Amino acid sequence: MNIGIDIGGSHIALGLINEENKIILKKEHNWEKEEKNDFLNSIVKYCINAIKEIKNENKNITIQKIGIGYPSANILNGVIYINGMEFNLAERISNEFNIPVYLKNDVKCSGLCEKRIGNLKDYDNCFFIAFGTGVGGAYFYKNQLVKPNKYQGFEIGHMVIEVDGKQCNCGRKGCYEQYASMKAFRSKIEELLGIEKLTSDKMFEIIESKEKQDEVNKIIDEYTNYVSIGICNIIRLFEPDSICMGGSFTYYAPIFMEKIKENIKHTFEGRTIPDILVAKYENDAGIIGASMLESN
Repeated sequence: MNIGIDIGGSHIALGLINEENKIILKKEHNWEKEEKNDFLNSIVKYCINAIKEIKNENKNITIQKIGIGYPSANILNGVIYINGMEFNLAERISNEFNIPVYLKNDVKCSGLCEKRIGNLKDYDNCFFIAFGTGVGGAYFYKNQLVKPNKYQGFEIGHMVIEVDGKQCNCGRKGCYEQYASMKAFRSKIEELLGIEKLTSDKMFEIIESKEKQDEVNKIIDEYTNYVSIGICNIIRLFEPDSICMGGSFTYYAPIFMEKIKENIKHTFEGRTIPDILVAKYENDAGIIGASMLESN
């Protein structure tokens, strides 16, 4: 058995994965405000406690390795580089359990799952995009995950699509994730309805209920247009055979996908476009993919 951990800015999910890459047990936790103030140490504390609970609840299992997906491009050899400091997350957890711990960007983990056992497994050259709190990417060429020389790379959320646009936490303005992330979409719906901190289920319910239908449809059209712009950029740059979309976006795929596909077809009228897919393993792809890691 392996353990896969998918870390997000607002949520963490940890799963026990068997030899068939199935999730046997899953634990989830939403970060409290005080935990976010000491985020990396909070991750270590939660992971250690959750793994100990799993071991106590399943005394007959042997955990072979732990894989972690973390939402940053600045990761190298199990170390997170952030705000001028280094934090060896892999080592901190490995020392507690004396088993291998591997750390990679969270979107790369999700992409790995979809490439090996999901909807990208039959494509040699393909791109995985996760839309969640931010937007990230993983590129596979000739069946291999493309790795830059140093860090994780393919942070497509930080390509500028609007000059002098919205301020991004990366320091630039107009980044793709400021318009195409699920966080950006949720913020628009919350603002329209005057509701704070909508859950995914509640937001889907509101959209389906047709409340303020014209205004909601306008937000959906604007959002899917922005998503399409980024995907078209990727098609121009990499010419993949397929693009697979994951993250919390998958919950709303029935609402978004046809509009996105039509936008892309219109942009590339007269040209064959890649297959545009939704992640088979939805938001669990990050956990499963993390459990597949074999190196940092």
